[in-house]
Parts: sequence; C-alpha cells; structure tokens
Amino acid sequence: MSPHKSNFIPSIASLPEYGISKNGFLPAEPPLTRLPNDYYEPWERIIQQLPALIETRQIRRQVDELAVLDTSRLSSEAEWQRAYSLLALIAQGYIWQGPEPSQRLPPAITNPLLRAAEHLEVYPVATYAALNLWNWRLLEDGADLTQPDRLEALHTATGTDDESWFLVISNAMEARAGPLIQTMLEAMEAVEIEDAKTIIRSLKYSTQSMRDIGRLLERMDERCNPQVFYHTIRPLLAGSMNMEAAGLPNGVFYGDGEGKGSWRQYRGGSNGQSSLLQFFDAVLSVKHARCGGFHTEMRRYMPGPHAKFLNDIEACANIRGYVDSHQDEIDLVAAFNEAVAALSGFRDKHISLVARYIIIPSRMGTLANGASRKDLASVSTKTASEKLQTQELVGTGGTKFIPFLRTSRDETSEATVAGQP
Repeated sequence: MSPHKSNFIPSIASLPEYGISKNGFLPAEPPLTRLPNDYYEPWERIIQQLPALIETRQIRRQVDELAVLDTSRLSSEAEWQRAYSLLALIAQGYIWQGPEPSQRLPPAITNPLLRAAEHLEVYPVATYAALNLWNWRLLEDGADLTQPDRLEALHTATGTDDESWFLVISNAMEARAGPLIQTMLEAMEAVEIEDAKTIIRSLKYSTQSMRDIGRLLERMDERCNPQVFYHTIRPLLAGSMNMEAAGLPNGVFYGDGEGKGSWRQYRGGSNGQSSLLQFFDAVLSVKHARCGGFHTEMRRYMPGPHAKFLNDIEACANIRGYVDSHQDEIDLVAAFNEAVAALSGFRDKHISLVARYIIIPSRMGTLANGASRKDLASVSTKTASEKLQTQELVGTGGTKFIPFLRTSRDETSEATVAGQP
C-alpha cells in the first residue's frame, strides 16, 4: 500500500451513494416541477405566486392561513428535495417581505421544513441546495446543462430573469465539473500504483475544467444586473446569523404551534455552500487554516451525503503528498501547480465579481423600490456610505467579504509544491 494513502478512496461506482451523478453534485434528472400528491397543493399554490406575494407584501397573510401539512406523503428523494426547496424559499419570503423582517416563522412552514431538512441532512434554511441544486429546469429536453442559457430556475423570490440567471450560472458550473470528480478519483487511485502519466493527465484536465468554470462565472454580466442583484435579489437570500442590524437580533424563532419552538440563527444562501470548490480544495490538499473554520462550517449547509463525500476525500487525499515526494519529476510538479493556480485564479474571478455586484453597488445608494424595507442591502449600503470600508460589507453567508475571499485565495496558492531547482 502506498504511504500517501490515509484512508479508502471512494470508488466511482460508489458516487451515487454520495448523491453524486453524471452532473456532479446536481441530480441526474431535472428536479420535479411540482409535488405529485395533491395534498401539497397549498404549498404549490404559494410557490407559484411567490414573487407577487412578496412584492405586494401578502405572503405572511397567505402562509398564516395555511394548515400544517404532514411530510409522510413524500416518498422519493426528488419529492423530499422539492418540498425542502419550496418551503425554504417560502420561508425566505416570509422573513424578508418587509418593511421589517419577521422574527418568527409559523408552524405551517417550520414543522415540514424541519422534517425535510432532517431527512436530507441539511439545515432548515434556504441553502445553496434549496436554491440551486434542486431548483432548475431544462428549457428543452436533452439540453446541455453546462450551458446556462439552456436552463432556468424553477422558482425565484423576485420573478426576475436576473435572479434565474444568477442561480443557473452556478448550476452550469456544477455540471461542467461533473466529469472532473471521476477524473480526480482516478488520479487518486493512480497514486496508489505510482502511475504518474494518469495523475498528470488528470491534473491537466482539472486545470482546463477550472478555467472553463471561470469563464462561466464571467458570463454573469450577460443577464444579471449588479444593481438589481444587490438591491432586489440579495436581500431575499439573507440568513438570520449576524443580522442584528437588519432587524434580527436573536435570529428567527421556529414555532411548532404548541407554544414551543426554538430561536435559530443560520447563514443565508451562499456559493460557499457549494460542494464544488470544497472538492477541489480537498483533492488538492488546500488548507484553509486562517478562515475561521468557515469552510468546515459550510459542510453543515450541504446535503449530508455531499458533506460525507468531502470528508472522505479529505481523509484520503494523496495527490499533493505524491507530488511533494517526487519533486524531481518536472512535468508532474508543473501539472499540479497549474491545477492549484487555476483554482486560485478562479477565486480571483470571484473577488472581481463580488466587487462588481456588491462593493460598487453598495456605494451607489438605495433603489427607490427598496428604500422602505429594512434588509441586508439597506444596512450594507448605509455601512458602506458611512465608513467607505469594503471590509465591513457582510455577505448573505454572514462573513465580511473581501478579507475572507482574499485569505481563501492566498491559502489556495500556498498549496503549490516548490519542486527541485
């Protein structure tokens, strides 16, 4: 057995057990467009009207009139995923409808949402899984998932094309990385038999894949306006952690309808909850020791099987160790370092996107249609105008943007192997 192996390497055949398909962390088949059992029609009725109900501030009244429905009639995983996704989206609208956020969620939402979240091993809030992984449709049968203009979000809070585009760009990125998961597992197996050619080939494919994913990210500007994103979409993605200034000093109370419940604080939907970048980090042995445990915390916002996959990959990651012990193999070291550089370059593109979509709009004042609502955008814009410090801007995930992203980028670059002169 190779000394570079610390644990068993997940086999390609075992990927479905981790909830991984040919589309990577996306499901193999498009998500359900509605729950098949008519019992859940009240949920479906609200989700179909969600943007209008939020815009007219009617969603709380509609949800308050709902009966508490039981989840026992959900059967397939796809049904559980849809139930979780639509309940999480409805909860976001309920909390952030305005003019003030609601500090309480009613049992008609919390009871089934908590059960669905428990079943899927994910937090009961609008996670990346709810907003992205289980919330898309193909615009035509057999369409290429790696092309965002062939996709649209099933449901959005604003009803805008900007929000749908913002979501499906990430989905296209997920799909583009699908084949890469298998390729990197093959590289890890190749380490065990010291097959340097396969490792180099896999690393080069990783580099190309990451560049392709970066190009997809750069397409965000095509159909998502930064001002619309910052003032209209982003506030409805916010969580309940570190949101004191936006009106949630204690988080949100999840009531059970029997006089009980609990105050909960969760981070909002964030691309930090995607398993994709964390997979690259894990397989290349990138360490984020200076990020305050954020990356580890994000795994609790991922579907349980995905988080387990990342933990297992991290435990047996062997590629960097192999490269480090073969520093005289110039092609091997170069291929590894190029893969690391591509990941670091992607994080640079992400920093640039944050500047365009959050930092700059925060300095441009509020839009008229958002001025009467207390939310993340209004609070962040006030902070930026008063302090002019980008460090103070907090994301939907509850972190201070630029320092965190720069640290993640720098820690990525530190994974390179020096090689022998």
